[in-house]
Amino acid sequence: MDNEKLQILKMLENGQITAEEAARRLQGASSAPPPHHTPPPTSHTPPPPRYEGVGNNGRPHSASSTPTMDELGRKFETFARDMSPKVQKFAESAASAIAGVADKVSDVFSGHGHGHGHGGASSSPSPTHSHGTSQHARPAAAPKPVTSGGVTVINIEQLVDGGTHSELSLSGLNGDVRIKGYNGDKITARISYKAKRPGAPIELVKLGSKYYLSYEPDDFAQVSIDAYVPERAFNVIKVDGINGTMDCSSLTANDMRLINTNGLLAVSALDANTLTLENANNKLSATRVSATNATVENINGIIDCNEPDIANLKITNFNNPVSVIMSNFARHKDYLWNIETGNAKLSMNLPTMPNLGYHIKAHAAMGEIRLGLTGMQFLISEPSLVEAKSTSFDSVEKRVKIAAETSNAPLVIN
Repeated sequence: MDNEKLQILKMLENGQITAEEAARRLQGASSAPPPHHTPPPTSHTPPPPRYEGVGNNGRPHSASSTPTMDELGRKFETFARDMSPKVQKFAESAASAIAGVADKVSDVFSGHGHGHGHGGASSSPSPTHSHGTSQHARPAAAPKPVTSGGVTVINIEQLVDGGTHSELSLSGLNGDVRIKGYNGDKITARISYKAKRPGAPIELVKLGSKYYLSYEPDDFAQVSIDAYVPERAFNVIKVDGINGTMDCSSLTANDMRLINTNGLLAVSALDANTLTLENANNKLSATRVSATNATVENINGIIDCNEPDIANLKITNFNNPVSVIMSNFARHKDYLWNIETGNAKLSMNLPTMPNLGYHIKAHAAMGEIRLGLTGMQFLISEPSLVEAKSTSFDSVEKRVKIAAETSNAPLVIN
């Protein structure tokens, strides 16, 4: 069927012409060469209702060998009825296919697939798919953000596939960040934010085995995070914040980096191979932290370390005191600690045990050193420089080497 006939049938289907007019045009199209252009009708009179077995005037058709206009009209109607289920089926198939594509796209960005993305724009995670009988089971609707007093709150839940290359990265902005590990397999987070730009996206994204909170900092005035995460699912954990309190606890990872600025940094019950804690302009508190290698740094803020069972530990502070309290060196046989601050007191409270030996070098420029550990042999003993060693250091099971330094303040080790 040529293009002109298709156009005529389309016009009939849309009600632009009557059946008689369509028959006349089709007959003309069959007997004459096709014109270059067929102008559309100027009127759009809908065709009158049709009834099976009768013509337009309600009378039966004549049994003529040549079909009349009414018979042609009836044939067109039959054609339209035959086509209707096919068109409907095609539409349903198309809708089903589109739904399937939408599911796959949703899966990619919600962590159920293996698509690609970036930190700038990704779709928020969807809840776990239902396992019904539908071929394209749609995910349940994600919780809608709730805004009150200019602050918007969204709740996120994401299933985690742990592994040797898994990574968690969360960043706060001008708000508090709280991350707590638990014995489960999902990230459950409450994100509170103030957006500078309406509709600015903020989402928890899964890219391969990396999970991260994705948003553009320039589009937000505040982002706060309160999350529970699987305590042992991640090989790498990175959390950073600014102008708010950061509180992280009960987490285990091979590499853990927790960095905050202008707010309290408080951590507890952490276990890592390599641990980095950094803060500025506020207190840094670490309690019951275990690691093979750890770096703890603060600028213009106190450092308090309670029970840091860390083999290789470096603590650096500026213009504020450092306090270390330790009751038992349990995990390692050999410890090497380097602790220093400036213009502030450095104090350490260490255990005395039969199987434990110390080798200590302490320097307090323009300050006083007080070493109160028992069973120590002094190799150097000066007001601002002391080196001492346990008499049983070479034969004990556990050995601790400490280099400690401060200036313009006392250095106390008891």
